[in-house]
Amino acid sequence: MSSNYAGIQHILDDLDKNSFISQYDVLKYEHTTVKFQLRLQIKFIDQSVLFTNEYIGSTIRKYAFHWQQFDNQSIIRWDNAPHFPKLSSFPHHKHDYRQALEIVTDSVDISLVEVLTYIHNQLTNL
Repeated sequence: MSSNYAGIQHILDDLDKNSFISQYDVLKYEHTTVKFQLRLQIKFIDQSVLFTNEYIGSTIRKYAFHWQQFDNQSIIRWDNAPHFPKLSSFPHHKHDYRQALEIVTDSVDISLVEVLTYIHNQLTNL
């Protein structure tokens, strides 16, 4: 149980250290001996927002990382909901909304740190 607390504290400490993050809120945090769930809302310096939802059970990990503009227009969403079985990376996939149409592509089993690194790189290349 204490390792879960140490895990969330480490995550929050990392968020505090990132200068491209202007604010974050913990929307939900639950942990027991058999599960861990963390939902965050992270605002960036360009006013875009990342909504995170990560659930880790004894035999399963579910995640969704949804990045959107301040006006609620979606940018990218990474998740592992099992609704694109024909993708080679199933169930991991990415929804890209940056073009006129949504494009769903292969992805990897991505972490919050990797998503934040991606967003940081996008924001610093503006």
